[in-house]
Amino acid sequence: MAFIHPIVIVLAILSGVYTGYLGWKRFRFRRGHGSSSDFPWQRHIQWGKRFYILLWIGSFIGVGALFYLKGTLLTSGLHTYLAVLILLLFSIGVALGGKLSKGKGTNRLASIHMVINYSTFFFVLIQIVLGVIFLTFFLSA
Repeated sequence: MAFIHPIVIVLAILSGVYTGYLGWKRFRFRRGHGSSSDFPWQRHIQWGKRFYILLWIGSFIGVGALFYLKGTLLTSGLHTYLAVLILLLFSIGVALGGKLSKGKGTNRLASIHMVINYSTFFFVLIQIVLGVIFLTFFLSA
């Protein structure tokens, strides 16, 4: 059961990276590189939703696996706290993206949306390292 969590999270990360790649096309267009047709708006939104849903599902599976294995919640230390921060930051990014998708945002809001989501992937990289350490700990126990 402990391995379902990282599999779902890896799928979420891959979806998020692809979503970021699609968003990067818009950023380049706004800076004069490429055309507006280079940015697949609807695909960016669809993959962003997939990413966000998979991220939450993976997080719930992780909490469930921890509860199943240890009988308690939120006991994995920094891995848990960083997960909460990541979920919070991506939730803010998704909320801003929702506003943008309704046509109610500005270029500044789009930039904030991008900075929050892209910079949160730095925390995701740290989280991956912590998760590998955590799984190694579980495997040896």
